[in-house]
Amino acid sequence: MRQGALFLGFLSLSLVLTACGGAPTVQQAGGTTTDPYAEYASLTGKARTDALLAAARDEGGVLDLYTSNTDIQDLVDGFRKAYPKIKVNAFRANSETVLQRITQENQARKPHTDVVDTNELELRELDKARLLSPYRGPALAHLKPEAKGYGGWTAERFNAFVLGWNTDVVPAGQAPHSFTELAAPRWKGKVSMEIGDWDWYYAMHTYLTKEKGMSEEATTKLFRRIVANARVTKGHTVQGELLSAGQFGVATSVYSHTIDKAARDGAPVAWQPASDPVILRPNGVALMTRARHPATALLWTDWVLGAGQKAVTASARIPAAAPAAGIKDPLPADAPVYNLPKDADADGTKWSAAYDALLRGVPVSD
Repeated sequence: MRQGALFLGFLSLSLVLTACGGAPTVQQAGGTTTDPYAEYASLTGKARTDALLAAARDEGGVLDLYTSNTDIQDLVDGFRKAYPKIKVNAFRANSETVLQRITQENQARKPHTDVVDTNELELRELDKARLLSPYRGPALAHLKPEAKGYGGWTAERFNAFVLGWNTDVVPAGQAPHSFTELAAPRWKGKVSMEIGDWDWYYAMHTYLTKEKGMSEEATTKLFRRIVANARVTKGHTVQGELLSAGQFGVATSVYSHTIDKAARDGAPVAWQPASDPVILRPNGVALMTRARHPATALLWTDWVLGAGQKAVTASARIPAAAPAAGIKDPLPADAPVYNLPKDADADGTKWSAAYDALLRGVPVSD
């Protein structure tokens, strides 16, 4: 769940850093600047790994990681298995808190993390503040095109906003084929919307107007009709639990991995065949410009974007890597996917306020 006002307050901190002109280099004694990752740029394969491991030992064999990834332990365990002498200190919180902590530390010029692993919008803000250093390693060659080209960060996995349904409440063959179908009277009281998903709302609104050619007026009317059929939940985890319990029939913006994990455990939930659209949001990994352990940070990023993609798929997540041996994409090839354009720049104040206004007065499910 996103907390709109809190999130926007954190963004103002990053804008202060941008105004201060932080550079993607580390200031050294004597006034010179260096890129802490440059010396490894030409290395590949075993030579690269050996050099990074040797430097990581010199750095103390420690990686400091800030993340909002609820499945981070799967990645930490896999990395520790590959590199047992490296200790990983992982601080996990929601994406807004991760953004706040990083911006405040850098504002105080006391950064404490080497790598950040979090959501797209927060990474965009950190990149604007020039706190991230672009990854240029060999793992890029094996990533999907939509995982690259974001500047100071790289997609590590994707969250898919999907329509999920309870198969006990929604009979076979009656699942919605598209988001727009949820405006029909038969869905009255059976729809769940998550209270903080203004970014999903922005993406869905953009999809309907830019891709489907709906007018602003028609799009607004559609959302209001769907909201009239809905109840609100607070948080994606709660949304998934209530859907599994049959408290409602359909969730509008549930994560595909939430549904897949619940189904593995026997819950009567599904999201396939995928309804139109599946909205993909990249979640990324980024090297910090002022990393205390840059070689270790680069070793982690090489692994997460390479061999670690198997751990990503084991968590039912959509990998950034193209399908390969041991890397299966849970997203069907024929799914009606919508990727928000890479140059899209959401006005958080506008869309958070608009989504809050849209849901005002809607009953809340606990």
